Amino acid sequence: MQELIDQYTGVDEDSRLTRQFITQIEFDTTMHVLAEYLTPKAKVIEQGAATGKYALTFAKMGCDTTAVELAPEQVNILTRNAADQGLTLAIHEGNACSVPFIDSNSHDLCVILGPLYHLQTQEERDQAIEEAYRILKPDGVLAVAYISRYFVAGMFAQHFPELVTPDVLSTLLETGLVPNPLADSFFNVGYFAMPAEIEHLVTEHGFSTLRHVATDGFNRYIASGVNSFTPSQYQTWLRYHLKTCDDPSLLGSSNHGLVIARKTC
Repeated sequence: MQELIDQYTGVDEDSRLTRQFITQIEFDTTMHVLAEYLTPKAKVIEQGAATGKYALTFAKMGCDTTAVELAPEQVNILTRNAADQGLTLAIHEGNACSVPFIDSNSHDLCVILGPLYHLQTQEERDQAIEEAYRILKPDGVLAVAYISRYFVAGMFAQHFPELVTPDVLSTLLETGLVPNPLADSFFNVGYFAMPAEIEHLVTEHGFSTLRHVATDGFNRYIASGVNSFTPSQYQTWLRYHLKTCDDPSLLGSSNHGLVIARKTC
């Protein structure tokens, strides 16, 4: 756990989603998909809130927002950002696998946009979804993001050829893990999922899948082009992307995927 906290200490997570178009599209797509659930006064909790890019946006929209974050430094930045923006939300330091300080059946929407990138055991992933189920109201909605292991293999081919070895690729494919000293620490503490696996994970825990989108599509593979767009070109491309991101054929190649599911039992 400390290794994971260290990964997000001293990192400019605050601007990750805005400093280039290929990351902006992740934020814009996620907000577009969540928009129908972010009604004023809706009780929304974000697990793994980092410095609050999403949670603070929810609060600005009038949602009754709670943010939970594991890394103490990120919690401090989130608290400072909320104060700087004059926003009120509940902020907790905690682990998405266990949030006993959140009441059962209390929230309309639970957003998990980072924790599954790092929950390396099936037990941990089960615990996170079980906690989401517990804290959601009947018919509440879960939004859970993941990183595709197929995308990660492609990233290695494009940027880290030293990791294109039989051992690394077979371990990644079979387990979703990259326990290799040549890999960046992010990969060492990461968990990379298969799209169908995440649908199975939520349905096994009492949710019905409503939507499954390729949050980035194939934009990471054409990053130089997308990042060179003018603002108007980016908006045109974003509109095209939003019309196509539900196509299942894009899920494996997308850096991030997002599953929307409703509590049914």
